[in-house]
Amino acid sequence: MKIKSDDLLVLLAVERHRTFTAAAQQLEIDHTTVARRLQALAQAVGGRLLVEGPGGWELTQLGHEVTAAARGVEEALAAIDTTVSDSGSTLRGLVRVVAPEVFMTQVVAAAVAATCRANPRLLCELISVTRPTPVHGPSADLDIGVTRSRSRRVTTRHLLDYQLGLYASVEYLTQHGPVNNREELREHIPVYYVESMLQVEDLDRVDEFFPHRRGLLGATNVHAQLELVRASAGIGILPTYLADQHDLVPVLPEAATSTLTYWMTARPNNLRRPEVRAVADAISLHASTFGPESAT
Repeated sequence: MKIKSDDLLVLLAVERHRTFTAAAQQLEIDHTTVARRLQALAQAVGGRLLVEGPGGWELTQLGHEVTAAARGVEEALAAIDTTVSDSGSTLRGLVRVVAPEVFMTQVVAAAVAATCRANPRLLCELISVTRPTPVHGPSADLDIGVTRSRSRRVTTRHLLDYQLGLYASVEYLTQHGPVNNREELREHIPVYYVESMLQVEDLDRVDEFFPHRRGLLGATNVHAQLELVRASAGIGILPTYLADQHDLVPVLPEAATSTLTYWMTARPNNLRRPEVRAVADAISLHASTFGPESAT
């Protein structure tokens, strides 16, 4: 049976997105067509190409060998397309980025927008979620979070160090009085993540700031936490680069801070794609120039 180039591109899409549905969206076909083309490709090469893993479809050894050839086909088609295109864009395809919502809005969105403006045929999907990098590797082309992956199968890049600090509104401090030391924090309610729903161990910092707290006012979204603090509901544990943009007062800024790091994780085969590398480099560049002074 003859191997078709379209079937090879379908296999590449499934390898990158790990589900038939996501691959179908990229290719603008339905998921049943994805399944049919993969079945035809498996028959053509004489073996199984994919197996189900904890985070979606994973390549078999034969699948890895076939995708190596498929990437050559993809690169050749891209070179031809660039030659005949009059758009001036050298990048095309879909890049999916997962990141916490604050970093997404403050850094990633601007970097991606600039890259897409320069490359009209490039498409990106931005998914805001606060979770650790999956143990089986990132599910997106680029996965950003505060947990550094320990897997040797992925490439990890340092993006930005930032601080969590305590903040309150002027109205809150007027009503409750100033906080002069950490011991006095026991009289206040912290605003932070919902403890039972927080999946990221590195963000589990509430007891570090409030070791003797009487309770917690929680929200799963940092922007919701910010609005609770602005509405004088309590003292918030907030990223300083976000809180400093608003009308909030730092509480014990010299004594109550905690440093975290944003890491970007990707599978090496995804970084071989020029569009993924371009988006990754744009995010890194934007992160390198980002800080409290640029946020104000």
